[in-house]
Amino acid sequence: MGWTGDGEQGATMTRRAFLHGAAALTAAAAVGSVRLPPALAQPRVMTLDYYTLFHSGDAAAMERIVRAFNAAHQTVRLNLLQGQWAEYYAQLFAAVGAGNAPHIGICHTSRILDVWRALTPLDESRAGNLLDAAGIRGRDYTKTVWDAGVHQGRRYLVPLDSHMWGLWYNKDIFRRAGLDPDRPPETREEFERACEAIRTRANTLAFHPAEDALPRKIRRAWEILFWGQGGSLLTPDGRRAAFNEERGLRALDYLAGMIRRGWNQPGTDGFKQFAAGQLGMLLAGNWYLPTAKDSNVNFGFHYVPRFFDRPTTWGDSHNLVIPRQRPERTSNEMLVAAIRAIKWINEHSDIWGVYGGHIPAFVPAQRAKDLLESDSWKLALSKFTDMANRGYVHYPLIHERAPQVHSAIEPYVQEAYNGRLAPRDALARAEAEVNRVLSS
Repeated sequence: MGWTGDGEQGATMTRRAFLHGAAALTAAAAVGSVRLPPALAQPRVMTLDYYTLFHSGDAAAMERIVRAFNAAHQTVRLNLLQGQWAEYYAQLFAAVGAGNAPHIGICHTSRILDVWRALTPLDESRAGNLLDAAGIRGRDYTKTVWDAGVHQGRRYLVPLDSHMWGLWYNKDIFRRAGLDPDRPPETREEFERACEAIRTRANTLAFHPAEDALPRKIRRAWEILFWGQGGSLLTPDGRRAAFNEERGLRALDYLAGMIRRGWNQPGTDGFKQFAAGQLGMLLAGNWYLPTAKDSNVNFGFHYVPRFFDRPTTWGDSHNLVIPRQRPERTSNEMLVAAIRAIKWINEHSDIWGVYGGHIPAFVPAQRAKDLLESDSWKLALSKFTDMANRGYVHYPLIHERAPQVHSAIEPYVQEAYNGRLAPRDALARAEAEVNRVLSS
């Protein structure tokens, strides 16, 4: 797999000006009009490929950070390569196998068990302890996220953020429905009353539970309802499915009931509905903040309602990593430069919060004045942070076959949500498929 990226226009212009000036000096020297200076030396520039899975507002925010990094460094340059979310990990594995891995990448905390083999152990690399080389210390990061970055005694992940789902709601639609726009629902009863009021009085779509309704998003919505009852996808030993029981069925029946009650329609995109001002409430991640702000919708943000026994939301974390490198391509010096770039990105991750809507994992960035005084913090990030501090966040399944388990569940949950399969049958089929995956 090739790693290419667009050059900086400013860098191109600088090289052109340099070459033009050098040619002029040479021509002048040929006729004896000027004396050539000593060799026109430029510092050697080390380029590090930085591969991410960010898109939309996330991509724009990370581009802003990379531009700032390149402006602040003369001898190291980040070449940002924005991948596609769905293909990112497969492409990362392929690049590592082919020996042309990017120097810096991204890994979700929930993927450490199936990705660690493709990553450099940061505390035991061939260049030594890279964490020490960069001055990266665990006490500077949110403890729960930092602690999750170790596998078999080695650290592979440096946390970038925490991210999770919350409730976005349209204040103008609330008013049309006779609801208080300053009191969004917090319990299932309040939530159901709000949905019915929006459907009947405001005569518009009431609720979308799953962002753009991709299969993984529908699965997350079901997991929130399931986890809120204390459910677990797998048995404690991780060898069998454990969701085909009363709590799993109750969660899936409630999710499918949102369509049966007329709160929305199957196959719709909640992102687009909300941004168009056609949707009362939406469950979506903090990365939706830039889109919500640009939509001109008069929106509010709140915690995920307590649908069952406990308030719960889906969440995960992005981490900065160094994929495994071949010595003939990446020197020890480049490994050290990569870890120092990772530290710099985290030291400036208040930008990630302000423009991407994520909660920085680097504690000084969490407390940065620009973040705490930003619209992003006031509109949503303060409540996202509060959800995290209250213990509402539930991580996805962390298992070496988690991607296959999720893929086995998703089509059946989606079919039940869309009304094409009874919830009980959907869970039975998903259980059989998950057990097949785990036993193969």
